[in-house]
Amino acid sequence: MNESRLIDLFLRLAAIEALSQHEAPLAGFVAEFLADLGLKPFCDDSRDRTGSDTGNLVCRVGDGGEALFLAHMDTARSTAGVRPQVREDRIVSDGTTVLGVDNRAGMALILHALETHLAGGRPANFTVAFTVCEETTLAGSLALELDPRLRKCFIFDSSLPPGSFITSGSGAKTFSVAVRGVAAHSGLAPEKGINAIAVAARALARVEQGRVNESTTVNVGTFRGGTAVNVVSESAELLGEVRSRDMAVIDETLFRIRAHFAQETHAAGAGLDFREQWDFRPYDIPADAPVHRDVAAALAAVGLTPNPVASLAGSDANSLNGRGLPAINLGIGAQNPHANDEFILRADLRRACALALELMARS
Repeated sequence: MNESRLIDLFLRLAAIEALSQHEAPLAGFVAEFLADLGLKPFCDDSRDRTGSDTGNLVCRVGDGGEALFLAHMDTARSTAGVRPQVREDRIVSDGTTVLGVDNRAGMALILHALETHLAGGRPANFTVAFTVCEETTLAGSLALELDPRLRKCFIFDSSLPPGSFITSGSGAKTFSVAVRGVAAHSGLAPEKGINAIAVAARALARVEQGRVNESTTVNVGTFRGGTAVNVVSESAELLGEVRSRDMAVIDETLFRIRAHFAQETHAAGAGLDFREQWDFRPYDIPADAPVHRDVAAALAAVGLTPNPVASLAGSDANSLNGRGLPAINLGIGAQNPHANDEFILRADLRRACALALELMARS
């Protein structure tokens, strides 16, 4: 492994603008990189389902094997104009933009591990893939073309330090609320109206938000309504989510939230449209699962202490586990993701790359 080469590859990837649904320039760069290694990457046919300007990029090495190595191409915020600073112990931006560690670091270490593995003349039978739209909907991994021979997936996308890996992931259900009131002139005849914003606010005040318990969170992310300050609001809309590692808890929590809105709208004579849908489902990978054993053995081989953890964050691992492909999200040390003070320790980038190389050697 060549640290200078690894860092240079990360910097080149980070500089390519590729927000969700606009990953084509980055996919083109990676496809050329893989072709230069003598491989034959291709984009799957997921565009119609994701809305992206490219499909997921997939590359079978050898016969494709049973193991999939995966990272996502999109960033949550723009990396246009990023000015990386390579310091003695870490890589940061200049503080005016994100650095792009989520998930260009994961992409870089997979690509460098792959070129290192092939340069060593070792047998190579596995698949690498880079998904679209992870940051917004997980749509890329939901639509990813999966060879039926694949049996396990290693995802390099967790902000945890190398050594830690996620074996239990939460699920999330989003919910939308539309309250229908009655419009009226706010000065001349307010009593003739039903203020949808007020009704929705009363219901929302009854909803417990934040960390409800150790494994469950509730959040209302948007609240909008009304048309003008002199009109009693005819409508109000909210969007929120419930996360938990227990699907029954998610459904029970949403039942209570729906009840609060139903009670308040009924009391006010307002209308209600309450909808919910799964964003991603929870999963749990037992210690005796082959993918879990492989990760633990590879971590020990590169001198890292295996540390399985549970997480409330969603990732492509939720999609793939939900589709029946056991997937573990591995810590790469991409710290403060999505913020202007994102950074990654050079040592963590090396360690995560060494882990990828070890897993490729074992595949």
